[in-house]
Amino acid sequence: MSYQPPSGGYGPPSGGYGPPPGGYGGPAQPPPSGPPKNYMVHNILGIFGCTIIGVIGLIFSLQVNSKWQAGDYHGAEESAKVAKIMGIISLIGFILMIVVVVFYIILMVIGFAMIGTADYSTY
Repeated sequence: MSYQPPSGGYGPPSGGYGPPPGGYGGPAQPPPSGPPKNYMVHNILGIFGCTIIGVIGLIFSLQVNSKWQAGDYHGAEESAKVAKIMGIISLIGFILMIVVVVFYIILMVIGFAMIGTADYSTY
């Protein structure tokens, strides 16, 4: 005596149910070019010029690779775009800060040179 499943009534419901014809989508296939650029250096340098924008850009640049490895390719691309914008802004802030510091140092050197050559004789 062998067990036979009962006949009829236990299959998938008929009409309109089940997976869509193209499947559920599943994980997206990565583009052949690899992960997008994360602009990490721009944002690290930007921390010294525009601290808040540099930190925000650094967070987004750290998300790029982790999202890519998790299979969220669109999210990685979006994080890369935001990291690029924040990186450019903070890098410009860093460059402006360097220019201001160099200008300040030049003014101090000129000022000390002028004090050293000043004539303090009384008439």
